[in-house]
Amino acid sequence: MILGEAPLAPAGADRERVLHQARPLHQAHGSRHLGFGYVYYALTRVYRPNHVLVIGSGHGFSPACFALGCKENGRGHVTFVDPSFKWGRDTSLPWGGAGNWDDPNAVRERFAALGIDKHVRHAKEFNYEFFPRYAQRGLPPIDLALIDGDHSYEGARYDFVETRKRARRGALILLHDVENPAEWFGLMGVKKLVNEIRAAGLPVVVLPQDFGLAIVQIP
Repeated sequence: MILGEAPLAPAGADRERVLHQARPLHQAHGSRHLGFGYVYYALTRVYRPNHVLVIGSGHGFSPACFALGCKENGRGHVTFVDPSFKWGRDTSLPWGGAGNWDDPNAVRERFAALGIDKHVRHAKEFNYEFFPRYAQRGLPPIDLALIDGDHSYEGARYDFVETRKRARRGALILLHDVENPAEWFGLMGVKKLVNEIRAAGLPVVVLPQDFGLAIVQIP
């Protein structure tokens, strides 16, 4: 590592807190491994975004990794959108959540325990509620985003289109579950969307492990 260069992985104590309190869901391949969390953190450290958008997270893993990067950068914040769906309570679809975002006080305490509460703002809303109010909230353009909410083709496409409208030139939009086996049975549509994005000429890289992560750059 070059002298003065920022490390691209969270410190050991931060990593352990994330693994314990914001468990990765199909995003890591080992009990002590951050998996795609390393990608989220490293991209944040390298890109130094002012605004990160995260759509969907069962236990807060992805917003935590992005927010740790913002914290270490000394700049930037994460807008985390999740209506607090709980699988079995609110939905029987093959994607959902754990109902961790019902209580605003509990949400603040959850992120405070990770030392990142000043870098994460949670919106307990559906995507179709959040995006029409984007300008009203005074949110800045998006530099980095992760789409991991509604995994249907229609839902993922809506999130991608609306995120792209608000993204800066050169921004990165990530989509999780691009290689999820549920797609084979017509239960998800993220891979179909990513194939369309690639066919439209946008730069796309797919990391195939852990249900797959697509990285799209906005020209």
